Amino acid sequence: MSKTKRSEPKVPAELEISRFEEALDDHYITNCRIQQETIEFEAARALHIDTVIFENVNFIDIAWPRSEFVDVIFINCDLSNADFTRCVFHRTEFRNSKLVGTNFAEAGVRHSLFVDCVLNYATFGFSLCTFTEFVNCSMRQADFYEMELKETAFTTCDMEDINFAETNLGSVDLSTNRFERIQVTVEKLAGCTVSPNQALAFARQMGMRISGEE
Repeated sequence: MSKTKRSEPKVPAELEISRFEEALDDHYITNCRIQQETIEFEAARALHIDTVIFENVNFIDIAWPRSEFVDVIFINCDLSNADFTRCVFHRTEFRNSKLVGTNFAEAGVRHSLFVDCVLNYATFGFSLCTFTEFVNCSMRQADFYEMELKETAFTTCDMEDINFAETNLGSVDLSTNRFERIQVTVEKLAGCTVSPNQALAFARQMGMRISGEE
């Protein structure tokens, strides 16, 4: 697969520092930097977050379904168990952040980046990822069930026991990622790029006997 042509967030170098509650205006937050804060806000309706940097922010079990994130960067944040079902992420980056058990089900993730993140047990089922990259992330037992992946790249991630069942992996390169076992639908593997060791692992999962092995 050709290298993903991802558009980066359009965020200016200097943004005014603000507190979350001060920046929130009728469920809109825009053009600010929020840092060193704990957020427990329960959204009564969808939020619209545009051109915002969250840095060293701890989100406590937030539920922000159907919200929209455009040109947003999360740096060193804890978003574990956040509810982002049916959210839209466009030109959004998650850097060195914790997203254990975070729910992205039925979300639209476009031109986005997850780098050096912990995504163990995260859920992306029935979501759409386009022009998105996952780089050096821990994705153990994450759920990517019946996703649509378009121009999406996975690089040097820990994918042990990730669930790709019913997800078409035909255009995906898994060769640099680490796993001994993952869940896939065999019929949707055609065209997927894997390393020789990964090919052997898939063969074992399908019940094949490898010549020369005990």
